[in-house]
Formats: sequence, C-alpha cells, structure tokens
Amino acid sequence: MNRNVGRCFVLSIFLLFFIFSGLGYALDTVEIDYGDQNTVEGYAQTMFDQGYNLYQAGRYGDAIQFFIDATSSKPDFAKAWYWLARTYQENNMVDEAIWAWRKVIQLDPSNAQAQYFLNKMQNWKLYGKEAWEIYEQAQNAYLQNQHLPAIQLFEAAIRENPSLEVAYYWLGISQLKNEDYAAAVRSLEKYLTLQPQDKNAQYWLNQAKKGKK
Repeated sequence: MNRNVGRCFVLSIFLLFFIFSGLGYALDTVEIDYGDQNTVEGYAQTMFDQGYNLYQAGRYGDAIQFFIDATSSKPDFAKAWYWLARTYQENNMVDEAIWAWRKVIQLDPSNAQAQYFLNKMQNWKLYGKEAWEIYEQAQNAYLQNQHLPAIQLFEAAIRENPSLEVAYYWLGISQLKNEDYAAAVRSLEKYLTLQPQDKNAQYWLNQAKKGKK
C-alpha cells in the first residue's frame, strides 16, 4: 500500500512538472514583445485600420475602441488621434471630441482642420449643435453674398438659441447689406447689449442709423 502511494506521489510530481513546463513553453510561444518598436507600430496600425473600416461602415461605437487601442499602444499616432476625434464627433460625444481634438493639435499644431473642428465642438457645447450648425450655414450664405438666405438662417439660429450673440451681429450686417436699415439697427443694438465693447459693431450700428435716415 505504501509503495503504491509512493509511486502515485512520484508520478504526480512528474506530471505536474511536465504540465508546468509545457505551459511555460506555450506562454513563451504567444508572448508579444511590446518593447519591439516594429511590433508596437504594426499593432497600432492594425488597430487603426480596423477602426477606420468600422468608421466607414458607420459603426462608430466599435470604431472608437480600435482607435483607442491604436493611440494607447502608440501615443504619438496623430492620424489615429484624428480619426478618434472625428468618430467621437460623429457620435455626438462632445466632451470626448474636444479632448481628442486638443490631442491632435498638440501633436500637429499646424493642423487647421483639427483647429476648425475643435472650435466647432466647443461651440456645440456652448450653444448646442443645432444652433451652431444653422449659424455656420448662415455664414456660408453670407460669404456667397446671399444676404436674404443668410438673414433667414441667422434668424433661425437665434430662434434655436437666443444666447448665440454672434448671430445677432451677422444678422445685423446681413440686413445692412440688404439695405434693411431699421432691422439692422435692431439687431446690432441687441448684439451690443450682449457685447458692449465691440467697436466694429458700434461702427456698423452708426452706418445702419445713417442709412435709416
């Protein structure tokens, strides 16, 4: 009986040694050396490619996770940060988008598109997405000298958010260009109650008052 117990004990020790030796070998064969720069960049690029494909398919929530993996493994991966920011933006995750756009600009200070999107996100947060998008449409109409459509759009932006003070300014300027001087006076006076130190607005208000006479 004792001999059998002894044999079982020895056999158990041998099996345990064999199992743990094999486990160690198995772990060694799948281990990734993240200290290898080529391996890190390859992994980051793979995660980025997966994320971009998901973004193109409109699967923003899934894409975000892959872009996060890409930027986590390679923190200076500016392109991955750019598309992470875009995906947050498309998913209406405003605070996260602001954070990511700031990171893009930190890595690439000359990126004018990133600066534009950062400003957009900050204004979404301040005034609301709908109001700011209408305001931008109004600006585009104004820049194309389409003053009447611009007036209508600036008025719509103000209806969406009456605290969007810059819309009163450009509404007044558009009305002045459209030779509706009385309306321009009202809009610019309203703007100056919100921004009383704006000398440009005061100048255009005086011009509107002269045209009104």
